[in-house]
Amino acid sequence: MGQAIFMTGTGTEIGKTVVTSIVALALERLGMSVSVLKPVQTGLAEDGVSFAEQYWYERVAKLSASEGMYYMEPAMSPHLAAALTGTSIEPERVAERLEWLKQRYDVVLVEGAGGLAVPWCERDGRFYMTSDFLRDYQLPAILVSLSSLGAIHHAVTTAAYADAQGIRLLGLMFNQFQEQEIIHQNNVETIAALLRLPVLAVVPLLPAVSRRELETLAQHWIEQGKAKQLLEVLGVGV
Repeated sequence: MGQAIFMTGTGTEIGKTVVTSIVALALERLGMSVSVLKPVQTGLAEDGVSFAEQYWYERVAKLSASEGMYYMEPAMSPHLAAALTGTSIEPERVAERLEWLKQRYDVVLVEGAGGLAVPWCERDGRFYMTSDFLRDYQLPAILVSLSSLGAIHHAVTTAAYADAQGIRLLGLMFNQFQEQEIIHQNNVETIAALLRLPVLAVVPLLPAVSRRELETLAQHWIEQGKAKQLLEVLGVGV
């Protein structure tokens, strides 16, 4: 049976989808079979018809295997989008699909919507949070963060919330990194030191992204030894 990793972030619009694509491509280059599951998707892509993340995975990253389950047009929190569209999000169904994928792939990357403190739906008079799903099904997570001003607070508070919810963080991945900016450099170092978590990837700010650029970044990640580091943490052989 394969391993599942939840890709979460310190907020929305920070590039979890880009980072997840790089991880998927790198692991495939190492001979692993990889699937990406984005169970809850809200908001449309640039074509105004497709859903944003699925469009990215299929048209831009061109991954071997990616899928979603709940698609809702309003670009908002899943619980509100579900209420407005009459969608019933069932975490048990997501868990069943995830188990099915784990039977068929070495690694399943599960991309969340926004961060950990995002509600999926209301059940029995309370919100069912993204963090509830990770805790209920014992999913380890990678925390994707920006490296710009404000990143320290967002990363530290997210990690504290994860710890309070009993969620295991495997490491950090930074996106939109600008090497020439001292704030970006120091934020990466400071966050890693404060959280005592390994930095698994630092992805530069990209003016435009193509499959070719993603492959180049994936290969660079492999050459740095970060992909094998992740697999070692998971106990997955290559």
